[in-house]
Amino acid sequence: MAVDQEFLYKTLRGFGETGLPPQTVNMLIVVGFCLIAIVAAVLWYNNRELKKKLKVVPSSWITDKEQLDTIFETALVYRSKIDLSFHSTSEKRRTVACSIDDIADHLVLEMPANGNVGKSWLGREVTGFFHVPAKQAGMVIFYNFTSIITEVKTKGSQYFNLYVALPDHIEQTQKREFLRVSPPSRHYDYANIIPDTKQGLNAGLKFIATNGEYAPGHMGGKDSKVFLSDISGGGLSLELTHMTNKRAARFKLNKGHNFLVLLSLVDFGDKGIVRHLFVTKVRRIFIDPTQGRAQLGLSFESKFMGFDEDTKKPKWEKVDQNGCPEMDDWTYNLYLELYREGNE
Repeated sequence: MAVDQEFLYKTLRGFGETGLPPQTVNMLIVVGFCLIAIVAAVLWYNNRELKKKLKVVPSSWITDKEQLDTIFETALVYRSKIDLSFHSTSEKRRTVACSIDDIADHLVLEMPANGNVGKSWLGREVTGFFHVPAKQAGMVIFYNFTSIITEVKTKGSQYFNLYVALPDHIEQTQKREFLRVSPPSRHYDYANIIPDTKQGLNAGLKFIATNGEYAPGHMGGKDSKVFLSDISGGGLSLELTHMTNKRAARFKLNKGHNFLVLLSLVDFGDKGIVRHLFVTKVRRIFIDPTQGRAQLGLSFESKFMGFDEDTKKPKWEKVDQNGCPEMDDWTYNLYLELYREGNE
């Protein structure tokens, strides 16, 4: 058998210099790198899984499915309104008002057919804000969730149904930084909203000057009523009866428009009933044409502070991002009062 002397020479020289042939050394180096890569991948995967297991769920999150079902079913029973805020790359978000219509494989929301609803909404990420009544009378619990719109369907000629994927968790927190409370009727004597016009301003000032003996009529007509749904240092929500889309259009009751709000609130000290006049801005509006009711979300823009001694003209104090301190204090005192009543 012929022997390749050159190969034999290189092999022997390799054994003499390193103890192993160069090809074997190279192969071992490659195998070593592969083993290191495999070990690194295993360690990375184990570390990622460990982080998942050790990830702390925020205390405000509710993830238990039974609890989630109970909360949404409560919202369905009470026809809770949901402010649905569309995610956007810009800071400005579009928000629409809905109500829960059904709960099945999806969260089915109902909204009036007065917006640009269409297939372009499919796949959009949204955050929903809503609240349900608490055990203590007059108190509510606020929640929010983030999900995806999966389907849009018409419901008759006046409504749309939005199908939203059921979220895997909801967060118990308010939309705003201010404490909001739903006051029982015994804690307020009067609430009304009127157009921010010269005639409306004169009516509002007369309401203040007469300590409520004069009260302007309601925009819904003589048989209508206005209920104070909730209030905070930053604004309030009102429910108007006998309000239709046609009547709302007549008063230009649209998002972004200013209106005067008149309030008679029961003081928690010794002042009796205290009356307030605010300029507010409509932030949210939901009209249910079948029931003739409107839900309004309003922000405080300025507060009437009396008359200037020199000019005798009305003085207004602008409400900034910190809200109205007087309303913030009243809301907090109401919260404490309701909490005490619930624990007696």
